[in-house]
Amino acid sequence: MEGSILFWFIAGAIAVAADLITSAFLFMWFALGAIAAIIALMLDLSFAIQIIVFLLVSVGSMIIGYPIVKKTLKKSVKVSKTTEQGYIGRKLTVDEEIEERGRIKFEGIYWTVQNVGEGIKKGERAEIVGLKGNKLLVKKVEKKGE
Repeated sequence: MEGSILFWFIAGAIAVAADLITSAFLFMWFALGAIAAIIALMLDLSFAIQIIVFLLVSVGSMIIGYPIVKKTLKKSVKVSKTTEQGYIGRKLTVDEEIEERGRIKFEGIYWTVQNVGEGIKKGERAEIVGLKGNKLLVKKVEKKGE
């Protein structure tokens, strides 16, 4: 009996250690399975039954618990904007006429832009309204809204 408790304790400890190392919350379910196997051992069930209990509890709790943990973690982690996403809403003066596509220098970087509104003439103001792949989407700013 002692050898089996040690076996299940080590199996559970390895699962917890793997989860701590990877932060994946994928292995902790095997620790629950090991606890269930220890309970089966205390009930004097055979080693084959202990393995079946270990597998059923591990896989079952993973199927039920992992999606819940993943969803909860997704909600709690604040998503950081990329540099480009931070550009949305910013205004700039264009250096060349932009009908459909053009190039601008913004924040020291040359960008390909796609105009989503009426044509923008050199020297007019434009607003960055979105992103499309690696292009900035711009729209002419009306004089009143500057």
